Parts: sequence; C-alpha cells; structure tokens
Amino acid sequence: MAGQRTAVITGGGRGIGAAAVDLLREDGWRVIALVRDRGAVPEAWADDSDVRVIQADVTDARSLEDAAREAGDVDLVVANAAAFAPWQETALAADLDAASAVLDVNVLGTWRTIQAFAPALEARHGSLIVVGSGGGSHGDPRFGIATQPGAASYAASKAAVHALARKAALELEGRVPVYVVDPGLTATAPGMAEMGARPPVDGARSILWPILGDTPVEPGSFTRDGQPLPW
Repeated sequence: MAGQRTAVITGGGRGIGAAAVDLLREDGWRVIALVRDRGAVPEAWADDSDVRVIQADVTDARSLEDAAREAGDVDLVVANAAAFAPWQETALAADLDAASAVLDVNVLGTWRTIQAFAPALEARHGSLIVVGSGGGSHGDPRFGIATQPGAASYAASKAAVHALARKAALELEGRVPVYVVDPGLTATAPGMAEMGARPPVDGARSILWPILGDTPVEPGSFTRDGQPLPW
C-alpha cells in the first residue's frame, strides 16, 4: 500500500506485544513483529500480508542489527520485550544470576534495540516508544519502588529503562520523539487476571497511546493511558 507506515515491535509474538501488533495493523500499519520463537506467534498472522515476523533476540546485538537491516524503512519502533521477576524476589535474597538475566533483557535489550533502530528512525523522522513500568517508578502509589519489596530485579531494571529512555530522548530531540509508557498491570502470566490485571489489549492501547490515542502525549514524558505518571 502506497504511503503505508511500518512499525517494529520487540517481543511481538505474545501478550501485550501481540495485541499491539493487532491494534496497529487494524489502524492500517504494516507491522514487523520481532520474536525469539516463531512457533509462538498467532496463527491468524500467517495469511496477513501486513504482518511480518522476524526472529530476533534482544540479548544479541548482532541479531537486532540483522533485524534492522531486514526491516528496512521504519516509522515506529516499540521496545516492548521484557523479562519478569518472581513477585517474592527481594533485593537481599535474590539470585543474582537470575537478576542479571532480567537486567540483560530489560535494560540492555532495550538499549540494543534503540542503537540498532535509531538510524532508520532518524532517516524517516519516526517515533520510538519505550515500554517502562509503574513498578520502576518512585511515585506510583500502587506498584512503585517504594510500595513493596518484591520483584526487585524487575523494579530496578524498569527504573534503569526510564533513565535510559530519558537519555535517548535528549540525544534524539528534534529528530525522533521518544515516549516512555506503562501498560499498567496486565494479564500476561497465569494468575494475574485474578489479581485485577487487565487484558493485554488494554495494556497495548496504553503503550500505543502516543500514536493511536485521542489525546496528545508530550515527547520525553512517562505516561499510562495517555496520562502523565511520576518517574
């Protein structure tokens, strides 16, 4: 389709990422889902010419660089891929090897994604959405860093992601708008719906609000559902 915009979503094969792929294609975008496991992608995409799946791992810089070359022109990148930590994980008792794996995906994986795709975004004056979390906020009253001791490596990683995104926003200012977004508590794992988590499509709407929402979002801001959140 002439003039069709292209988006790339990391962690695009399941959960919030897959829901975001569907929302963008419904809005007329061509969407490239970066996935670690091709076998996990929704079957409905197999016959959809507007969805392309590329196998890539955010823990591997070369994998992302190859994916960026294969993707070509890009108007939007959503750095969504994330690893989670057990709710009961505490800073004092955490297995640091497991924590290191979470940090590698969430912090360095986001960093690798930004580095791999920034040139394409700059060339197209595209946008970058970085998925943060209220769990990495110092001011979120329900799930913020100061509210509970659990999931320590996840909280630390998302706080670092927020800092990274702010640095990237400063460097890309005037060329690529950068948005930091929180999907809210979303049912991406068994048992989360019973905790009051909302469906993945609602989390996807939140992370895509800067592009698809009906109210404007300030570049460089941290938001949930288009509303500002405390860092």
